Amino acid sequence: MKKGFTIIETSLVLAIAGLIFLMVFIALPTLQRSQRDARRRDDMMTFASNLKKYQTNNRGALPVSSRIGPSGLLVNPDSIEENASETSWAGFYRDYMKDDFADPDGPKYKLFVIKCDASSVNTTCSNTTEQMGEYPNDNKIVVTLQALCSGENAVAAASPRRVAISYKLEGGGIYCGNS
Repeated sequence: MKKGFTIIETSLVLAIAGLIFLMVFIALPTLQRSQRDARRRDDMMTFASNLKKYQTNNRGALPVSSRIGPSGLLVNPDSIEENASETSWAGFYRDYMKDDFADPDGPKYKLFVIKCDASSVNTTCSNTTEQMGEYPNDNKIVVTLQALCSGENAVAAASPRRVAISYKLEGGGIYCGNS
């Protein structure tokens, strides 16, 4: 009698190994997406923390811009002028955010600053939702002035110094944090 494995035993082991590899290949992209979204949430908390530092250094004031109109203000870190005012959003980005403040997929985050257009306190700021768009959202962090987060939405706040920070996540949903 010869010693060894039968064809059935060998096939069974290969089938089980194939199922394990299949489960890993299915789960791996989801795990990676989840890790990138966790990094994005951390980046938004870093942004909020740096905005608080700015306010502490400037007697509670937020960065200003006379160019924030109904369509908002886009701050692209690749085109910030060296002579940008320290009190502007571009100056805040240049002085308070690190050079490597970038999405895990590579491009640097852009700031899109808007004022909440809600008519009363605790009403959803419709312009924030409009600006989110589809992922990857052009790597825009939507900074909604005079707003707070309520779940995934920015709602009007009573204080003009409150800021809601929103970012569309790759895995679905919107991260919204307060500063």
